[in-house]
Amino acid sequence: MSLFNRLVDNQAPVQHKHKIDILSPISGSIHCLDSANNLIFKQRLFGEGVMVNPIGFQILAPFDAIVLEISETAHRVRLKDRHGLILQIHCGWGAQNLNGNGFKRKVNRGQKVKQGQPILDFDSRKLKLAIDDSAFYITLLNSDKVKGLVVSPRRVTACEDHVFSVLI
Repeated sequence: MSLFNRLVDNQAPVQHKHKIDILSPISGSIHCLDSANNLIFKQRLFGEGVMVNPIGFQILAPFDAIVLEISETAHRVRLKDRHGLILQIHCGWGAQNLNGNGFKRKVNRGQKVKQGQPILDFDSRKLKLAIDDSAFYITLLNSDKVKGLVVSPRRVTACEDHVFSVLI
């Protein structure tokens, strides 16, 4: 069982005041964290969210934000929006051991980014060959502060389709 499960059923959502739709920062197929091989994400230690099997080569800013962190190895990005939501985009597990190989930064820590702006390029072929888990995990680090997340597993296009909706 997950520690911080905040997923709610789209058919019977919880009482909430606001709904914030978060665009997908990456194109691919969305899956619930329960299907993740990685226990850290499966148990929601980085918050509630989704796993995306990527298509393409780029991560785009899903909303206007401030870059709180982009790891030295460029495998993890953390963004904060105007509502105070903190989104983490993390490439698989083991990508940190590539020391940035297969990633190209487009932004820096502390930088303001606009929705749709490229944040990071990645070589999906290189990642699939070099690490066991090349899925991207998109999680809301402060999901314990919200009423819930509504996710519908499906195929998404970066900055066109919602990855999930946050209920506040």
